[in-house]
Amino acid sequence: MTTLYCPECGEEVANVPPRVWNTGSPRPEHSHLDGEPLCAVMTEEGYRPATPTSRRPNGE
Repeated sequence: MTTLYCPECGEEVANVPPRVWNTGSPRPEHSHLDGEPLCAVMTEEGYRPATPTSRRPNGE
């Protein structure tokens, strides 16, 4: 199993949706380990949670 990380803050990611999601858009599949959504990034659809990556942002 591959460990996933938030590309914005570098924290490990849980393979579960965020505890709370009130935006009216589909609930993401991943969250931070504390249950919060991944860090927000600007997309064509406005701010959305980042897409997890298999590498920490600093390259570890």
